[in-house]
Amino acid sequence: MSVQRIHQAAALVLLGIAAFVMWQSWGLEYYTKLGPGPGFFPFWLGVGLAALVAVWLAQVSRPAGRPKEGAFLPERSGLLRIGTILAALGAMAACMDLLGFKLAMFLFLGFLLRIVGRQSWWVTAVVTLLGSVGVYHVFGRYLDVQLPAASIALLARFGL
Repeated sequence: MSVQRIHQAAALVLLGIAAFVMWQSWGLEYYTKLGPGPGFFPFWLGVGLAALVAVWLAQVSRPAGRPKEGAFLPERSGLLRIGTILAALGAMAACMDLLGFKLAMFLFLGFLLRIVGRQSWWVTAVVTLLGSVGVYHVFGRYLDVQLPAASIALLARFGL
């Protein structure tokens, strides 16, 4: 199977997932008297995914946009990086209730940016602060979505 066919098959699978998300969200309330309902965001995320996948499918189906032939999977070092990222994501999810969203996300982003991505200290500091504390406050204050707080008493006293 050619690389182009693999990309086309992956695009079709993602298009099916987008259609399924839109279909399932259609059964939820789209809009309430308070604003967007539980079906609003999933529906539009499905529409966005479908649009992006359609563009991708068109790109890989054109002769000029064909992917380069070669190995589909990355080399050993690439697979190791992918495994490291997935392990860090699993560790962050496992520690979220214990450490709270802010600290768990701060450590996760710091690890990914500084250790895996080898970013500078200032880029790591800015992104980890915005991605942990900033996102926590946006969701808590403006969207009224409660993210996990730390269950360790010492961390909870510090507001983590």
